[in-house]
Amino acid sequence: NRENSTLIRTMEMGIPVYKKKQAITDITGNEINTMNISIPIKSNSRILGAIELSKDITKYKSEAESVLEMNEEVFRDHHMMEEKLGPNEARYTVDDIISNNNKMSEIKYFVKKISTSSAPVFIYGETGTGKELFAHAIHNFSNKSGHPFIAQNCAAIPENLLESILFGTMKGSFTGAYDSPGLFELADEGTLFLDEINSMPPNLQAKLLRVLQDGYVRRLGERKERKINVRIITASNISPKECLEKGYLRQDIYYRLCVLELHIPPLRERMDDVDILLNYFIGKYNSDLKKNIKNVSKEVYSFFKSYNWPGNVRELQHIIEYAMNIVDSSEDTIEIEHIKSRIQDLPSNFSIDEEIDIQPMKDVISQIEKKLISKTLKRTNGNVSEAARLLEIPRQTLQRKRKIYNIY
Repeated sequence: NRENSTLIRTMEMGIPVYKKKQAITDITGNEINTMNISIPIKSNSRILGAIELSKDITKYKSEAESVLEMNEEVFRDHHMMEEKLGPNEARYTVDDIISNNNKMSEIKYFVKKISTSSAPVFIYGETGTGKELFAHAIHNFSNKSGHPFIAQNCAAIPENLLESILFGTMKGSFTGAYDSPGLFELADEGTLFLDEINSMPPNLQAKLLRVLQDGYVRRLGERKERKINVRIITASNISPKECLEKGYLRQDIYYRLCVLELHIPPLRERMDDVDILLNYFIGKYNSDLKKNIKNVSKEVYSFFKSYNWPGNVRELQHIIEYAMNIVDSSEDTIEIEHIKSRIQDLPSNFSIDEEIDIQPMKDVISQIEKKLISKTLKRTNGNVSEAARLLEIPRQTLQRKRKIYNIY
């Protein structure tokens, strides 16, 4: 009926409805439980209909628990894995990196391709793009996966402590020092991940270079050297070339650390991932918080698809987590009021000056339209199809307007 039909719901909301449970009755009177994915069919921003994929889940789950069980099963595997792993092991694999984006698929393929290599990897991307997830994935897909994975943020530790943490100490090397292995020793035969490498002081970079060149490490206060076999993965929120140009990285260590480079694109350049991430995080917090959220309002969805996401995937996750904590247990939809306090101070993507010179309205509209198209094409790196989708206009219309406004 109209109240529980996922086809009608997706046409009314104008957005896909994922993993929605529904009960139907066949011609013999038997009730069948299905899990559905319903997708609206649009043309020129008008909804013409919908298409639905249904799977019979009657024999797998009872009606009361089918939706939650599906999400819980996904995360139960992750929780079991985390319980088995110690603090010095990588928790994530390539399959844990949720994406439908072609560029991200290429990066995941690249991770698998370099699995047999022991060469250093430099991962860069904006805050919140998932650099550490890729470091975990590289380790888990390599032949070092059965050995330690040690992660250290270079910006989180004072310089005088970072040296002892990395290289270890001998008793008496300084007041209060005791015999202790450093992270290089702990990561022997495995992987050492150094995040925010651009924050490492130059003198420590020189010592790191010696370890990379010779494969030996010396504890503070100790004369003898210890042989180690460690793969180094580093990360930064700016590109390695920019690190070099701004003096954050020494030139000699730049060539050692950047044998293989991995650039993680920001979320605004892969907005096609918003849908799958939205569904993923809602499923996660449904499981964690014992909620039963099945939908988001059209207003919320429009905000998610138009916002610039300076905090990337992490920001999206935090907004959804906030909403899932605020929403009442009896509700099944995230509304704009559930995230309003988190987004009211966020900067808008587009703005119009309050004072506009009096002129023909068509000229003003043309100016705004030109700026909007230019900004959207810049966000999509010139991908016309993706820009047309974000603007919700036909691709041919966008191409025509590009010629009118001379946008290339």
